[in-house]
Amino acid sequence: MYKILVPVDFTDNSTKASHYALALATAAPQAQLLLLHCSHDYLADADTDLPPLEMTASEEVAERVINRNVTEAEDELEELYQLMRTEASVRNTHTRIDRAFIHGLPEEVILDEAKRFKPDLVIMGTKGESNFSRSFFGTVTTKVVQELNIPVLTIPLSYEGTQLKNVAYASDFDKTDSRVIAQLLQLLEPFRPRLHCVHISKSDSKQDQQNLTALQEKFAQHHPKASINYTLLEGDNVAKTLQEYIQKQQIDLLALTTHKRSGLSSILNPSLAQKLVLESEVPLLVFHSPEEV
Repeated sequence: MYKILVPVDFTDNSTKASHYALALATAAPQAQLLLLHCSHDYLADADTDLPPLEMTASEEVAERVINRNVTEAEDELEELYQLMRTEASVRNTHTRIDRAFIHGLPEEVILDEAKRFKPDLVIMGTKGESNFSRSFFGTVTTKVVQELNIPVLTIPLSYEGTQLKNVAYASDFDKTDSRVIAQLLQLLEPFRPRLHCVHISKSDSKQDQQNLTALQEKFAQHHPKASINYTLLEGDNVAKTLQEYIQKQQIDLLALTTHKRSGLSSILNPSLAQKLVLESEVPLLVFHSPEEV
């Protein structure tokens, strides 16, 4: 069973991610899609240690607003759920679609639900720099995904496609590359895309070519039937060079591995993944290396 978890907040971003997730699930022989919305009343938790008091008029108004917001969110989740079911029926797919509305802190609820659901993939929408705090690199989602070590696929709001004919993996010659490429092929096996493994060389292209050849030989030993195009690109701006390659080769999805970063490192030197999630014009699939930089 191919399982996909889609956290939703009913913005255009998450709706786009939901439709993309269904398109991926349709290609799998058996798939399950879970739409998850977390609802948390931060005001209600603020005085949990204090004895209950009679509410003032303003507090009663606030309580009604909170309850109304919860009801509206439940209705929106049901509407999205029914929309996905209708689309699944039109696609003539047997994908199982479920929804979950859970009260609690998102970083706790998503963690618990993912452990229970055990998804192969988490999919969420991104809007770009103006929505940075809610993107994949927002505090809550970064913490959850790092702890679960589950691949995360971000879908740009402007992206319209759903096909997966050409997929690129951007290698930085991390020692986990061979394992991640194998995981990528397994994850996308229902779609059988053509895989491009690329590395951007900034200086020593001769050494980089040797490293790329070594990666190719190492992977071929364990996966002799895999068909992968290995390419060395040169450029000072890694993100820009990748984007140019994506456009030229008509890449449908870009994958890469990112590391956990220390607080100072994340401030002084944001990861390539952080930059690409804001700039990428195609879906970005992020794997996590256990090593910290």
